Amino acid sequence: MELVSCLVLGANAYYHLVPLGMHPSISRLWILRPSRVERGQIPNAEYVLVAQKPTFWRLVQMLWASLRLGRRKEVKAFTSFNPFPYGLVQLPAAILYHKPIHFGFVGSDWNQHVRGRLGWFLRPLIRRADFVTATGPLMRRQMIEYGIEEERIAILPHAIDVDYYPINDPERAKYTCIFVGRLIQLKRVDLILQAFALVLETGANARLCIVGDGPLAEELATLTLELGIEDAVDFVGFQNDIRPYLRSSKIMVMASDMEGLPFAIIEGMSSGLVPVSTPVGTIEDLIVDEENGLFFFPGDDESLADCVCRLMDDPDLYNRLRDNVLQLRDDYAFAAATAVWDSWLNNLNTEKMFTNKPLDQF
Repeated sequence: MELVSCLVLGANAYYHLVPLGMHPSISRLWILRPSRVERGQIPNAEYVLVAQKPTFWRLVQMLWASLRLGRRKEVKAFTSFNPFPYGLVQLPAAILYHKPIHFGFVGSDWNQHVRGRLGWFLRPLIRRADFVTATGPLMRRQMIEYGIEEERIAILPHAIDVDYYPINDPERAKYTCIFVGRLIQLKRVDLILQAFALVLETGANARLCIVGDGPLAEELATLTLELGIEDAVDFVGFQNDIRPYLRSSKIMVMASDMEGLPFAIIEGMSSGLVPVSTPVGTIEDLIVDEENGLFFFPGDDESLADCVCRLMDDPDLYNRLRDNVLQLRDDYAFAAATAVWDSWLNNLNTEKMFTNKPLDQF
């Protein structure tokens, strides 16, 4: 069986596509995207590369490729991540050839588009999808509230190769806290630095590692100097392999004003780091406050500093949260995501779910 998958998602596309390519029923996974930027080899993948820019031309090429590939008898269905716009690009082919379509939400797309200003337009289209995947229970409940049939929804974990990420040893950690991500305003790395300055004011012996690059790199370095914490903060830039830094850290910090479900948190938790984060986007699908992590309010540097100090001062609290974090490790393995695809793909393989919806139903 062949599938046609349409997405961009940068290097993180690898995480979404590997569980599909791994499924025993898949003989070929057609991937429509601008470039090959995956972290590794995707099983059974064959690429159709389209333009990066302009966006309009990229979408036109994706539409044409979907129409062309959809004619193949071996192609049984279409899959997409970020349904707006990539699922909608595939929708005409699904309608034309009466083949099922999957809409996969990764977090920010659901919150910004479906629950945002475009919701009135997108929700009726999503309700017609044959299979819809959510990041967790919170998003799933919201989908049901919007009228998506419960039996069409499955929770698809943000899966990673957990064996690739060795578990840290907190006793040998160089860094108290680590941030991994783009240095952009939305991530509020400035707040992390301000909070860390408050931690150091308590006399704590702590270090912070900032992994990533972005337009605010110079501004954040200047802020570090202004706060007088430059000796306790390492900016290491973008890293192809973040494992050495995760292995050398104890706490993963996220201070975003808005998020989906960042893979960085899952990578950190798979390495044994305790997350301290804002409860934004669908992060609450992963972290339960006081059980496997700590939450603080967006924009509150004092609350963030207090969370870090609690974990430093209370080894019992840190160890309890860390133990609970590691209990979830297998839930985010590739095998867990591949299992979610089973029922849908097995039905496709027996041609039980081929749709034949008239155009006016879309």
